[in-house]
Amino acid sequence: MGKKDTYTRPFMANKKRFAELINVHIYQGMDFVKPEMLRKLRGGYPALSSATGEKMRDILMEQENPRMRYGMELETGSDYGMPERIMLYDAGEYEEQIRERNQNARLKGAFGSFTEKKSRMKKEERLIPVISIVLYLGEGKWEAPCRMAEMLEVSSEVEKYAGKFIQDYRIQVVEADFVNPEDYRTDLKEFFLALQCRNDRKKLRALLQSEEFQHLAHDTELAIAVNLNLKQMITKMEEEEISMCRAFEELMAEQEKRGLEKGDAARMIKSVEHVIEKLQVDLADACGIIGVTPEEFERAKALQ
Repeated sequence: MGKKDTYTRPFMANKKRFAELINVHIYQGMDFVKPEMLRKLRGGYPALSSATGEKMRDILMEQENPRMRYGMELETGSDYGMPERIMLYDAGEYEEQIRERNQNARLKGAFGSFTEKKSRMKKEERLIPVISIVLYLGEGKWEAPCRMAEMLEVSSEVEKYAGKFIQDYRIQVVEADFVNPEDYRTDLKEFFLALQCRNDRKKLRALLQSEEFQHLAHDTELAIAVNLNLKQMITKMEEEEISMCRAFEELMAEQEKRGLEKGDAARMIKSVEHVIEKLQVDLADACGIIGVTPEEFERAKALQ
């Protein structure tokens, strides 16, 4: 994700925003997860394809009372293997919990039977549940599977007799272009509003000029800018240390000026070429008639 990863991950890892996204999309808008109940965890698990490598979640939070863990993946493009990836993350999280309990129990000599040692946990012990969510920040719809079943090739015969025994795994995908920004009370509202205008510069400009966009936190502005993919605006914000709204206005003004200059250049070229054709004169004479120099004509040609 590059800069998108640099700015979007810490933006979404903010506890207020994270809690609100989970509440809106998992708990039907109830104020179930409270920011002060969250703590950030590392979320790294051994990769199956490498003895030394790791698979890392983008964000993992633990909630107190009731104890829950929430993983979030930030995606700018569809991932055809996402159900399997999330399944591995969740399985890795449960495995980490079992390993930790097993280590603690063995250090304390708490296991009283062979079955407990083999199980690596006591019969009455329960693991902390994990819920994972994919936040899709790309344009349009998520065009990849949302269930493990969609990744499998199952014949009609197998489906008929054994389909119910093939385990499925579902993932929750939140599509930025289709959320209702009014569901949010934090600056996620402005974040999603801006992303939903990414292909309408006129609408985006009006939005960025509105009062609610004039006092956004700097990390919010950067997260919006990188996900709108406005590289020149990001450069201005970083190098000149100016607000997103000001950077956008300056860029629009520069583009409008370039457009005007290009239009003037096109009219000059057309006039000179018309004089050459009609009067059968050379370039220097045609430029003299129009009132420009050959050098100005060449600069105009360079703008095209």
